[in-house]
Amino acid sequence: MPRRNGTGPTGQGPIVGRGRGRQPGGFGLGPGGFCVCPQCGEKVPHKRAVPCYGVKCPKCGNSMTRER
Repeated sequence: MPRRNGTGPTGQGPIVGRGRGRQPGGFGLGPGGFCVCPQCGEKVPHKRAVPCYGVKCPKCGNSMTRER
């Protein structure tokens, strides 16, 4: 910052909206798709606003993961 006044590099104007963005580690796959059991391979449809790791497999009871 040239003059420490928040304008950033010369000629680029004020620095606005340059936050951290997305949190790392999420797949960001949207509301559709499937949850898959890593143990037995069972698939169930993904439910919106319910993370797959919070869903238990109907066959073996293991925590599920999101299908990529």
